Amino acid sequence: MPFGLRMGKYQFDRQVWTIFTAAVISSFGFGVVFPFLAIYLAAEMQLGETLTGIIMMSYMVTGTFFGIVAGAWADKFGRKKIMIISLAGEALLISLWAAMSNFWGFIAIALTEGAVGMMYMPAANAMMADLVPQNKRPQAYSLIRIAFNLGTVIGPLIGSVLIIGLGFRMMFVISGVVVACAAVLILFRTRETLGVKITEKFSYSDMKKVVHDRPFLTLCILIGLTFFAFAQFFTTLPVYAYTQMGVTESMFAMLFAINAGMVVVLQIPATGQAIKLRRTTALTIGQGIICLAMFMIFFAPDYSWLIAATVVLTIGELFHAAIYGAVIADLAPVNLRGTYMGFSGVILGMGEGLGMLVGMSLMDILPVPNLTWVVIGAICVPATIGYLYLRRLIPESVDRGSSRLALDDSEISAQADAK
Repeated sequence: MPFGLRMGKYQFDRQVWTIFTAAVISSFGFGVVFPFLAIYLAAEMQLGETLTGIIMMSYMVTGTFFGIVAGAWADKFGRKKIMIISLAGEALLISLWAAMSNFWGFIAIALTEGAVGMMYMPAANAMMADLVPQNKRPQAYSLIRIAFNLGTVIGPLIGSVLIIGLGFRMMFVISGVVVACAAVLILFRTRETLGVKITEKFSYSDMKKVVHDRPFLTLCILIGLTFFAFAQFFTTLPVYAYTQMGVTESMFAMLFAINAGMVVVLQIPATGQAIKLRRTTALTIGQGIICLAMFMIFFAPDYSWLIAATVVLTIGELFHAAIYGAVIADLAPVNLRGTYMGFSGVILGMGEGLGMLVGMSLMDILPVPNLTWVVIGAICVPATIGYLYLRRLIPESVDRGSSRLALDDSEISAQADAK
């Protein structure tokens, strides 16, 4: 058995814990400054809301559509190389925000950083799939999700204090240094996993297999619909709560804290319950609970109901997030794991972006704003049913999470020596 550390009754390769630590560090680095980036651009740099929105949108657009290419590179050049390039590039680009002073400079950084930053997750997720047996992947991906939420919670809290004393420009530099530390950790504490037990080499022509994989495409569309709904929590709900219910910024910040705190504390117990079910059942339950939360917001008379809806939404998120990454990994051919991870990230991002646009547009055009939540809830229903339909398409071994060997340390070492 490979050397590793335990999470409850589950033992993971030490490299998994390195990826976990790097996730905490990098998300903390981003968190100390990026939640305040829009404020910096709109107010301190006096760009205004419209130009700031264009800059933020450009970051998301390039990141979303670069995902499938980045995943392919992880299959061709190696997971570790792409992870290091992504983190090191991000560290440099974050620091450069401090040196820019005009709209076109900010646009250039946003476009480049969106692409470079997107390179990391497909490669990291593929490395996790290489390292972890099929039946332990839900726990492993849940672990990484906890790591990102830890950094996301702690980063803004510390950043909001430091920005007052140090200013935005110095915080960009500090953020870059922190992310660079994550790159150094990956460089010295991980070994390449690509190539072991692979019988056929990656070719760019193989990327077309993704669009012909019906079960995988169906799963991606369903995940996109899930994130379509979940995106409302970060865009439509804050505006709705502020304009229609009189909820202040600090009150809504508490809803974010409840969501992130529940993920950190409850993700592992929720995963433990989810893996007792067929994976399509767990995904259906998660999506159904998210759907319920949308209708709860429609009926919400006051802030306490929004708290309750946030709790319900997060429970659905916990169940769904525990499983979907593992199913993607299990459906992917070994030599196309990065490509599959990247493509799923593209669809996820498209669903999230479309959710933001549709939710805000409904708020603007509907005569009664709270009808937005009825429409969003109704859109959720087909996805809930769709996860049950997915059961007919995917192999039963994937649906039940049957055991399959992952790489051990000796295999990874042999691959590293061969290269």
